[in-house]
Amino acid sequence: MSGIMIPDVRKSVSRRREADYPFALLRTNPIRHSIMHKQLLLMATLFWSIPSFSQQTSPGRGDHGFVIKINKNVELLGFVYFLGYEGGQSETAGYSSRTKARYAYGLDVYKQYKSHAGSKHLAVAIGFAQNIWLDYFLNLLVQLDEFPHAKLDNDIALAYYRRFSPKGDSTEARANASAFIDAMNGLYREVDFELYMQQNACKYENAKSQVTAGLPDSRFVPAMESFYQGHLDSYNLLPSLMIPAGMGFGVKYKAGEKTHAFHIFGSFAPPVYHVDSQLNMGFDNKKHLLELSTHEFGHSFVNSAIDRLPAEMITATESLYEPISQAMSDQAYTTWKSCLYEHFVRAGEIVIAQNLGNMADAMALKEHYIANRKFIYLPELLKELESYNASKNGSYMQAVERAMERLREKTSK
Repeated sequence: MSGIMIPDVRKSVSRRREADYPFALLRTNPIRHSIMHKQLLLMATLFWSIPSFSQQTSPGRGDHGFVIKINKNVELLGFVYFLGYEGGQSETAGYSSRTKARYAYGLDVYKQYKSHAGSKHLAVAIGFAQNIWLDYFLNLLVQLDEFPHAKLDNDIALAYYRRFSPKGDSTEARANASAFIDAMNGLYREVDFELYMQQNACKYENAKSQVTAGLPDSRFVPAMESFYQGHLDSYNLLPSLMIPAGMGFGVKYKAGEKTHAFHIFGSFAPPVYHVDSQLNMGFDNKKHLLELSTHEFGHSFVNSAIDRLPAEMITATESLYEPISQAMSDQAYTTWKSCLYEHFVRAGEIVIAQNLGNMADAMALKEHYIANRKFIYLPELLKELESYNASKNGSYMQAVERAMERLREKTSK
């Protein structure tokens, strides 16, 4: 999943200076809110509807190559989402019982902290969401010190906060990103988010232990790096109670010579948490963890390859988006380039499943993605990627280019 935009609840501070308006006065354009809310619900539904596939495990699991941790900055961003948008929507939108179950934890937190919905810090923080997607926020937040001591260090590259300026101006972007971070620091202190983390520590430990128990086997990272002919210096799994259930994000950043990748994800099933002795925070699904990890970490390799393609190669195949535009936009892939990212990531999932010996899983994924999700160009891509995988002739990047040439040929038929 490449990203979800937080609904626009106020104009960006860079355009409006009324940063101290009460939050209740900042809800604008309710029609657009309704549309965005439906998109968010759809994305959650899509993740929850992905079928589970079996995993073959090998003996002697050893070092899996993953770092599993809870990130307070991620949790606070999810808290902002529920306090600043989803909580209020839940009181007026008439959510189904299934949706309420998915969002149950975040909505319960909203009820506990509802008195802070008019926070000036919250208004400033969520005000920057107009044109910024959740994955972009997350990509910045995982690089910062923990709230409430975060700041925009000089060693963080401009690329990770440029979008905080609608014009792409570096000075404005830095000022706005710093204002966002300061607001998040302020909100952390205002609501005493540290106390929230302490009071719910057992729930977070349950989530971590469930993920630890369900880790992909030790062949996963080598298989992924072998196929993509790339290397990541760390693979970080960040289960989150505050990211809406069913959502997952793949982000990465480079620091010096090292590249760090993150799979940030909400629960896989409705959590059970009202009685400590029966805690089940919804991460106990090793099949789903494998599927989503292959997908989200795959973005760390695929997106950079697609970004290196000549611009002409993208535009020459752009007409292929039209036949699937509705199906793709319904999944929040509203451009041909984002559609290409998703096609190649899914092709990688299929090939990697084959390489791990999970042939039935690979076939099930292929059928699901083509028939149910309408990724109709997968067969063309797989012809090149499976050939490359079998022969290891050339690089993954060259295989991507050859696959794109196949798509270009389709435009002339």
